[in-house]
Amino acid sequence: MSTTLLSRPDAVSLRTDAEFRRITAELTRRGLLGGLAAGAALVGLAGCGTSTGHGGAPASGGPWSFTDDRGTRVDLPARPKRVAFLTDSVTAALWAAGVRPVAAFDSGQGIVPAVGLNLAADKSVVRIGNKDNELDTEALVSARPDLLIDAIQADGTLQTLSGNPKIKDLAPVVGIDMYQPVEHIVGQADRLTTALGAAPADAAAHRAYQAAQAKLRAAVAANPGLRVGFVFDLGPNGIGVMNPATWAVLKTVKALGMKLVPVAGGKDNTYSRAVSWENVSGIPADLMVWAVSDPLPTEPVWKRVPAVAAGQLWKPDIRSWYAYSWANFATLLEGLAEHVASARPGVGPKGSLA
Repeated sequence: MSTTLLSRPDAVSLRTDAEFRRITAELTRRGLLGGLAAGAALVGLAGCGTSTGHGGAPASGGPWSFTDDRGTRVDLPARPKRVAFLTDSVTAALWAAGVRPVAAFDSGQGIVPAVGLNLAADKSVVRIGNKDNELDTEALVSARPDLLIDAIQADGTLQTLSGNPKIKDLAPVVGIDMYQPVEHIVGQADRLTTALGAAPADAAAHRAYQAAQAKLRAAVAANPGLRVGFVFDLGPNGIGVMNPATWAVLKTVKALGMKLVPVAGGKDNTYSRAVSWENVSGIPADLMVWAVSDPLPTEPVWKRVPAVAAGQLWKPDIRSWYAYSWANFATLLEGLAEHVASARPGVGPKGSLA
């Protein structure tokens, strides 16, 4: 039985393919990925003037344009001041970067609070999402946005707008690709922040992230034979090995030289490769990183997995795997550097995933 992760960057559970199709159809019917009205006073972005191009210093007036990760250029007669965030990951990334919206999505999965935003308490922002991933279209319309920010999925489609044709003409849309390396995602959030006339709020965190990058690169170079697998629990059937070709974090650490457990291509493995419990000890990893879901497995076979038995398992204390901010992922890279430096290569089995 093949298993896949729900096709969205802030999904936190795994489903069988059949269940995935059922859930996707249901979410689409109900109005994919959205929220709960929270009537509130509305605020515009700080600053005035406009910006042109793909980020850069704000100009003093005139038209505004921005080219997003789809290559789509948005041209407006003036810089937008009433921005709405349509997904958890967009809300987290842009709030951390310094953009203050009139409306924002928060599903209640802990992604948005990971960057210090509490939409239940902050009445200046209309909350348009709830834990059922329902978009409150009326609340979004009432916020009168002049720009929508959506996430781009692994297949290149917009995460919210593709399932909500009713709002596609509400305002122009900028997309951020959440399946690029972390530095691209957060860098794009910073560029968009600047283009919208706000000063990026995370310069110190960016420096910490760059320092953590350098530390991890050095640790990997000093331990070149180490193989690392990012894994999470599928439930009673086994483990999911995250696909390095899809996930933002894995693209980042691979670029720093980390040797990751490969996952074969194909639609069944787009997000993860399912490994049954009877085969989990064959995952060719010397160090395992527990990601995405909780808690750790309780199956006896798990404790006999070579990397786990050798004590080379790390469960990062990261606020959220989907809150793309410099601060959040500086913590992850710093911890990875320490565990890579102390781990022994050759602990896991040789070969590749069956």
